[in-house]
Amino acid sequence: MTLPIDEQRLWNRHMTMAQIGATPKGGVNRQALSPEDVRARQLLTAWARELGFTVSTDEVGNLFVRREGTDSNTAPVLTGSHLDSQPTGGKFDGAYGVLAGFEALQAIHETGVSTKRPLEVVAWVNEEGSRFQPGCTGSLIFSGKARLDDLLANEDPAGMKFGDALQDSLNALSDIERRPTGFEVDTYIEAHIEQGPRLEAEGLPIGIVTGIQGMHRYSVEVIGDEAHAGTAPLKTRKDALKAAAEMVAPLRRRWPMRRTQCASRLAASRSHQARRILCQAGYFSPSISATRYKRPLIA
Repeated sequence: MTLPIDEQRLWNRHMTMAQIGATPKGGVNRQALSPEDVRARQLLTAWARELGFTVSTDEVGNLFVRREGTDSNTAPVLTGSHLDSQPTGGKFDGAYGVLAGFEALQAIHETGVSTKRPLEVVAWVNEEGSRFQPGCTGSLIFSGKARLDDLLANEDPAGMKFGDALQDSLNALSDIERRPTGFEVDTYIEAHIEQGPRLEAEGLPIGIVTGIQGMHRYSVEVIGDEAHAGTAPLKTRKDALKAAAEMVAPLRRRWPMRRTQCASRLAASRSHQARRILCQAGYFSPSISATRYKRPLIA
C-alpha cells in the first residue's frame, strides 16, 4: 500500500510553524520553554485535535500525539524530534522530524488502516540545550538517563531557572492530559534534515544513519593580565585572547578534519563584555568540542 503523503500539506505546515520565532534571515529563534516554543506546541496540539488524535504531555513537557491501535495495551511505535531551536536555528531542524511524523500519522489515518500498535509522534523538550543545559533534556528524562529534580535549578543566561520555565510552559498547556514520564516503546524512528551538504552534493534525496557521533567537551579558562592596549609593551603582555587563539592550530593537528569533526566555540572575555576596547583581555573562556562516532579518534 502506498500512503497518500501530501507533500504540499507538509510544506504548508512547515511554513506555518516557521512563522513562530521567525528571524530576518529565514530561520527561527524558538528556544526551549520560551513563549515561542509554547506557541509551537499549541499549534501542533490544535492540528492533532482537528484529526481526533489524543494529545498528552509528561512532567518534563514532552508532547505526544497518539493514534490508537486495536490493542491499546501494546507498546507504541514512536517517531518525532523537537520544536525548540538555537537562537539562530534553521526552520527545518527538528521541526521536520515532528511534522513528517505527523504527516505520516495523518496519511495512515486517512486510509482508514487499523494498526495493532498505537502510533505516536513526540516533540521532545529542550533538545538543543541552547537555553538550558543539558541538551536532550526531555529524552534523557524519558529514558531514565537523568532525573528531573537534578535539573530544576539549572539557569539560562538570564537567570531563569529551568524548573520555573517548565512550570510556566506546563501552565500554558494546562488543557493537555498529563501522563507518566517514560513508557515502553516498541520502535523509535526519527527523520531529520541533513545538517551538512553531503546528500545534496551527491544528489541523494535521503540517507540512513549508520552511527551516532560521540562528543568530548572541554571547558577552558585562559587567565592573563589586563593591560592598556596602547602602552603595554608586547613582550610583557599576557593576553588571554591571543593565547586562546593560539590553541586552534594545535587542536587541528590533534584532531585532523579527515579523522574527526572538531569545532570550538569561544565565549567573549570579561573585558570584551565591558567593551573596554583599549584593554587587552585578561580572561578568556573557550569551550571546545570534538565529535566522532569512533571512540578512539576522540579519546
